[in-house]
Amino acid sequence: MLAEHLQELGVTQVVVCGLSAAIGVESTARQAHEHGFHVALPLGAMTDLDAATHENSATLIFPRLGETGATAEVLAHIGA
Repeated sequence: MLAEHLQELGVTQVVVCGLSAAIGVESTARQAHEHGFHVALPLGAMTDLDAATHENSATLIFPRLGETGATAEVLAHIGA
């Protein structure tokens, strides 16, 4: 399992982004959160086919699962 492998490597934080904010990104972020990872969600690095579902995920769901921010802020925080 990926979570176990990452934990064995000492990974404590993951950055989650992608094309389907309300489905793929949300479910991945939820799993990462449940496995105890610190989750960063760069809002500019994700999208969705439906603007309303994207907005719902970005404003109501993601803040409960991790830290949200602009892509540049997340990249600066991780030193990229």
